[in-house]
Amino acid sequence: MILSERLECIIGLVAPGKVIADIGCDHGFISMELVSRSISPKVIASDLRHGPLEKAISNVRSAGLDDRISFRISDGFEAYDQGEVQSAVIAGMGGMLIKDILLKGMDKVKMLDDIVVQPQSNIPEFRRFLRTNGFEIIRNEIVMDSGKYYFPMKIRFSGDDHIIAGDEITADDRYGADLISDDRGLSSYLEYEMDSYKKIYEKLVSSEGEHDERSEEVRKLMELNRKIHESLKSDIQKIKER
Repeated sequence: MILSERLECIIGLVAPGKVIADIGCDHGFISMELVSRSISPKVIASDLRHGPLEKAISNVRSAGLDDRISFRISDGFEAYDQGEVQSAVIAGMGGMLIKDILLKGMDKVKMLDDIVVQPQSNIPEFRRFLRTNGFEIIRNEIVMDSGKYYFPMKIRFSGDDHIIAGDEITADDRYGADLISDDRGLSSYLEYEMDSYKKIYEKLVSSEGEHDERSEEVRKLMELNRKIHESLKSDIQKIKER
């Protein structure tokens, strides 16, 4: 099966040899690839709605993988038994929805080795939630797929909170600490983001002071973007000069 760059990146973050919960499995493509590539010996796929789940069941049966993939209706981790799976994938939904799924299932989440998540929205807010609620981001990824950037990540519950005074979104929350240090595609995203900021800023400042607060906010985001981008370019130059 030929998958999108986004799904390939998600699958690449899954540690091999573990029974996986595919939360919000949609058409079941991630579940199918995890077992067909022998990354996981077994996947328990779930969705909140019967419609998507029926499509996934049909796809799995057609591929002859129903001996290694089982299905259930579940609101997040609700229908999973504690210790039934060692890891999970929660992808393709809003960051605040993934946050709610994690919070509601914390008794089971705490038992998992790791979780691969791919929030579709509110990325900085989601990273802040992780940081302040005992989660560790093992690895951030960034991938361009069909003209849009996605941010899959592997996380785990460690129990260690990292709360900063004022609880503001940090640079690490916005871009991912390991991406800032290693780049791995962040430079391209920063350029893309800066183009967007410039267009927004130009519209705001031409509105005769009607959006002063918002324009100042965008200006600060542009400054942060530029600072990180320049730091990455400096690091790349140092490597070239060695």
